[in-house]
Amino acid sequence: MKCSTHKFILSLLLLCSNAIYAQYRGHVFLDLDNNKKMENAEKGMKDIVLSDGYEVVKTAEDGSFNLKKNDKARFLFVRVPAGYKASGTHYIKIDPKLENYDFGLIQDEKQEADKLRFIQITDTETPLYGEWIDNIRKFSQQQNATLIMHTGDICYEPGMQFHARQVNTELMGVPTYYTVGNHDLVKGEYGEKLFEDLFGPVYYSFEAGPAHFVVTPMPGGDYAPSYSQDQVIAWLKKDLALKTKDKPLIFINHDLLVGKDFVMRGKTDSIDLKQYNLKAYLYGHWHNNYSFGSRDGVAVISTNAPNKGGIDNSAAQFLVIDVDKKGVSKITPKYPYLSDHIALIYPQSKQMQISNRKEIEISTSVYHTEKNVISVYATLLNKFGTAIKTAKLKPVSDWNWRGNFTVPRRTDQQYDIMLEVNYGDSTQAHKKFAWHNEPTSTAFLQLAWSKNIGSNVWKSSPLVQGQRVYVASIDDAIGSKSKIQALKAQSGETIWTFHTQNSVKQKLAYSNGLVLATDMGGTVYAIDEKDGKLVWKKDLSGGRLPGYVSAGVVRDGIYYTGAGNYLSAIKVEDGKIVWQNSDWNGGEGMPGELLITNGYLITGANWNALFVHDCKTGKLLWKKNEDGLRFRTGGASADENSLYVAGLNNLFRLDQKKGTVLTKSQTDDDFKVMASPLLTEELVIMPTATDGIKAFDRNALTEKWSFQTEEALIYSSAYSTPDLHKKVATVESSVRYAAGKLFFGGSDGYLYVLNLDGTLVQKVNLGTPILAEVSIHGNEVYVADFAGNVYCFNITTTTK
Repeated sequence: MKCSTHKFILSLLLLCSNAIYAQYRGHVFLDLDNNKKMENAEKGMKDIVLSDGYEVVKTAEDGSFNLKKNDKARFLFVRVPAGYKASGTHYIKIDPKLENYDFGLIQDEKQEADKLRFIQITDTETPLYGEWIDNIRKFSQQQNATLIMHTGDICYEPGMQFHARQVNTELMGVPTYYTVGNHDLVKGEYGEKLFEDLFGPVYYSFEAGPAHFVVTPMPGGDYAPSYSQDQVIAWLKKDLALKTKDKPLIFINHDLLVGKDFVMRGKTDSIDLKQYNLKAYLYGHWHNNYSFGSRDGVAVISTNAPNKGGIDNSAAQFLVIDVDKKGVSKITPKYPYLSDHIALIYPQSKQMQISNRKEIEISTSVYHTEKNVISVYATLLNKFGTAIKTAKLKPVSDWNWRGNFTVPRRTDQQYDIMLEVNYGDSTQAHKKFAWHNEPTSTAFLQLAWSKNIGSNVWKSSPLVQGQRVYVASIDDAIGSKSKIQALKAQSGETIWTFHTQNSVKQKLAYSNGLVLATDMGGTVYAIDEKDGKLVWKKDLSGGRLPGYVSAGVVRDGIYYTGAGNYLSAIKVEDGKIVWQNSDWNGGEGMPGELLITNGYLITGANWNALFVHDCKTGKLLWKKNEDGLRFRTGGASADENSLYVAGLNNLFRLDQKKGTVLTKSQTDDDFKVMASPLLTEELVIMPTATDGIKAFDRNALTEKWSFQTEEALIYSSAYSTPDLHKKVATVESSVRYAAGKLFFGGSDGYLYVLNLDGTLVQKVNLGTPILAEVSIHGNEVYVADFAGNVYCFNITTTTK
């Protein structure tokens, strides 16, 4: 009797003990049949890391785990180990009814131990299905991308619901992870409630290939979260304590929340990420394309959304990131919505032909979002379709392939050129072009020479000084291709190359023998025009965000550059600062051009205001942000007393002294482009984001004519997207006027020449977006396109 009573009391105490010290139990197992259930034949996996967001444990020899119950925890999640992926989800919502939490893993055949390829997307902010989703899915399938990482702003309730349905692991074909952005904290029981319902825990880790990934949420946003930064840091320390020391750490957040020291700080706690072999920090938030390259051994990587233009008019893109045991080895931007884009740039006809009598040069534009271009061949066909010659072309940039033919014996015939494109998936594409090798031409522009500088050109129009042409390139990847190059004006031959720390996205300036530039990191360079050597350098911004994208301007030996509280006037001769702005800060980059007129410096910040300063003192004289003028993408133009400037949807004529509105257009045009208005005697000519260019009466600002370009090849104007199924005919370059004609390049890849009444004179297919302004020097027209091609055209006098 006593024994029986003793056993009863012992059992009762044990039950009470379990009630007080309740635990979460389960297994991590190899899910051989991928049915998400642990069966007798399936074995547990040892040393797999699990967490409830507070504590971090490893599984035992048999794959089992016990984790003390925490009333604050909402999920259990497994750190998926390298070489595997979850058969279900990497998380299970805590439920009192559940007795066991079992996590199934399956081997990931796409992963390799020493290298990894993955895709970063961000700030998609849409409930609309777009081709970019298909592009990313097919790219990952065809080019061995192992996972997709969305770095936040999915966004708001409709966008989050849409992505959970349409952009998930099952439909994308690879593990697809999400990060909490500021717009993903929405109305509810607490800010992250909907995110948790759709995507699981807001912070977690996983491993893939040689790398350890840590995903953390924004500390705040539209609605307050229930977590704190200190809570995230406390978990992070425990997670990283169980990380293999030499494994590269890839840190994920929606924004760059650390400084140059890479210390993540809360109110009372902090963690030095560099102590854990940090090799990359991925973020979004700014809607721009700006990778620092390598800062103290860490690649700091940001990208714009794949489905729309950026706030600073960055091109829509997703990033393909390659990682090895040392960290990030390569970053490749990919521009969505392009399939079998194949264009013959030259030879097309006599005016688009470069020949030295022995050889004829061939230049093509080839791009495919989803596929890797392995080779391009050009075959010359006679009028009977017989192949005469075949040339294998060489890639010189991400869009441009070049080669040459020997000159045919008969030059008076009409030929065809067949381009054959071979892709990495063993498919091909062919496109045939006519080559009319007529002996004479009546074209207004005739091609003199063309060179490719090996990297993309954004808004840096060719700067012509004497017998030299200067152009700057960008690198939205690791940064090794960011440079300024001097070319011979008569041949395009390279004279010198100067490498910058970050991309120079905008126009170069010139003064007293020095070429001046400001890069994305806010560093100013003064370079000797003759030999390309650095004369002086000045760090204005300290590399702070957002990146610098405005075009500086020189007047009377002073270089005006910078934005916000580092907007500066700098002496060209020695780099000394004359003044620095202290009257305003904030907003994002204005990718237009600064303007000086009548002693005024006109600048702006996107989502902020138009600002007018005194040139000599830097004092802010007035600002204007109403009626859409706070959307500062383009620059201003001026006559004697007025400023002409575009806002969000309207054109304005403003009084220079006070900023009062003298005239305002009444339109629904979208003017979110980087261009400034062109003023003629009677017209204001303004490019648009969706409808080519438009001309307005200079006084009344009523529309006089419009000229439609074709659909953009890339999408750069802020928030412009093809997903609305409306034409997006963007012109980012300002229109230039010379020889009685209008010159501009389009995002559709064409160079245009128009009469003043808007009628077409000539349209030249360069096959690649043209964002930069045309430069006209005497009888020569210089053009730089997004593929890094620089062209020199001669103006003829045969067309009126």
